[in-house]
This record gives sequence, C-alpha cells and structure tokens, in this order.
Amino acid sequence: MSQSVDLARAQQRFARRQRLVRWRSWLPWAIGGAVLVFGGLVVWLFYFSAVLAVDGVRVSGADTVPVATIENVADAPIGKPLAKVDLTAIADRVRGIPAVADAQVTRAWPHKVVIVVTERVPVVVVTDGSRFDLVDATGTAFRTVTARPASLPEARVTGTRRDVTIRSVVTVSAALPDTLRAQVGSISAASPDSITLNLGSGVKVVWGSSDDSERKAEVLSVLMKRKAKVYDVSAPDLPVTKGEKR
Repeated sequence: MSQSVDLARAQQRFARRQRLVRWRSWLPWAIGGAVLVFGGLVVWLFYFSAVLAVDGVRVSGADTVPVATIENVADAPIGKPLAKVDLTAIADRVRGIPAVADAQVTRAWPHKVVIVVTERVPVVVVTDGSRFDLVDATGTAFRTVTARPASLPEARVTGTRRDVTIRSVVTVSAALPDTLRAQVGSISAASPDSITLNLGSGVKVVWGSSDDSERKAEVLSVLMKRKAKVYDVSAPDLPVTKGEKR
C-alpha cells in the first residue's frame, strides 16, 4: 500500500514538472504573440483609426496675419490620423504667406495641429512715390500699405538694381542707433552705393554704400556733435561736414 502511494505521488510530481516544462517552452511564444497583438493595436489606433484623428488647428504668434488666413493656407487634413499628418508640408505652405517669416508645426495629442508663426517685422517703408511696401530686416517686401507708418523710415529707392538697393538700405537702417533712426524722415538711394539719410531737421547724411555701416554709425554719432547741414561718412576714416555752424 505504501509503495502504491509513493508511486502515485511520484507520478503527480512528474506530471507537474512536465506541465511546467511545457508552459516554460510556450511562454516566450505567448509573450511574443501578445506583443505583436499590442503593437498591431497601437499601429491601428495611431495610423488607421479615427480615434486620434485631426479635428482642428491651433495657431499662435499671429498678430497682423489673420488666423483664418493661416488656417486656410495650412490646409490641415481634418479627419486624417494625426500621426500621418505631414507637418513639413503644412509649415512650408504657411511660410508661403508673405508676412510670415517662419512657421513651426507640431502635433498636440490627441486631435490638434499646432502652428506657431513668426511674423516679419518691418524696418523700413520702401516707396516709388505711388506705393508703400513694408520691408523686413532681410530686405523682403511683404505688405503694401496706402500710407507710410510714421514710426518707420521711408526709403525712396530708384534705379535698375532695386532689390539689391533695398537690401543695402535695410542694412544701413539696422545699423543706426535708435535715437538716430528716430530722426530719419527718409532714406534716398538711386543705387546700392549712393545712400543718403534725410533727417527731419533738413540735415542730410551722405552714407554711400552699406559697407562698414556700423563703423559709419559710430563716426556719425561723434560727428553730429558739430552742427552742420551735411554730414558725409561715405569714407568713415575721412568724414567731412558742409554748412557747419560756428
């Protein structure tokens, strides 16, 4: 009787070990299958289902450009899975708006496309006598207005090399100290090498080209301590004045 009991117990232990061995052999396959199923579910959820689809656009950084314009140009694919949206294409389209200098586009889970724009900042108003173009620090004209903003110097650009001349004028304007820029009523330029500042007091500053603009601005600040009608800093190492009051 005792031997029969011992044999039965041994058989039970052997059976348990066999089941454990079989379970251990199948465990990696079970885990792998679960991972595949979970991965497939995640892929379906993010890339093929409507659960995480785009339902709108959020715009920030817009001041002068209407948000509606940015949304229309962005043309975000409403209803498309957010993970599949081409953010680069949206950013490129928004950067095509003349008044937008840059655009960054990101995803805001679970349903939004976020667009952060950087608008162009005008530094001069370029006019040919009949129109006023706002121009930023890169020399890009991005908006036409009917009247000159009082806070910006007016650049009167003529000649055939208009684009190059405008960029030169912008370089000069950017080099001016704020106090001096505020005195400039207009900037005349028939070419990149013949730039003249016209101050509101009737004083003229012959600037020449945009080369060494920072150096010219420093020299002019010292030179203007002497009252004169014309200051010529086109050769900053040899500045001259005309109509000086003594």
